[in-house]
Amino acid sequence: MPHIVINGTLPLEKFLTAYTPCVQEVPGGALKLMDIFLNRDSTCALIEALAAEGGPPNRFFVMIAQRGLKTTVKIYPGSDPEKTPGVKKLLALAAHQITAAFPGTAYGPTNLQDYLL
Repeated sequence: MPHIVINGTLPLEKFLTAYTPCVQEVPGGALKLMDIFLNRDSTCALIEALAAEGGPPNRFFVMIAQRGLKTTVKIYPGSDPEKTPGVKKLLALAAHQITAAFPGTAYGPTNLQDYLL
């Protein structure tokens, strides 16, 4: 399963104000990060995502799950899109927004190194 671990303190309730929906054009379509949702105890956020890459669009949620001093960015288990390059790029875009919003955070273990900015 594609994922990115981010090391460092990350208050998800503050990330809601720093988060910006984005659209990135790709050949034959677009990649979109749209609305964000936060759970009641501020330990998990979901970002609505769409990867249209020339075929049927992949709709899914990017999950940002916090545990202690580590935060994992991955595909929400309740959605199961095809793991296309666009889907992986959207995970990397979400992780980039997190590290840009919180100085002192850094990428940890990941299997998406080629997609990170």
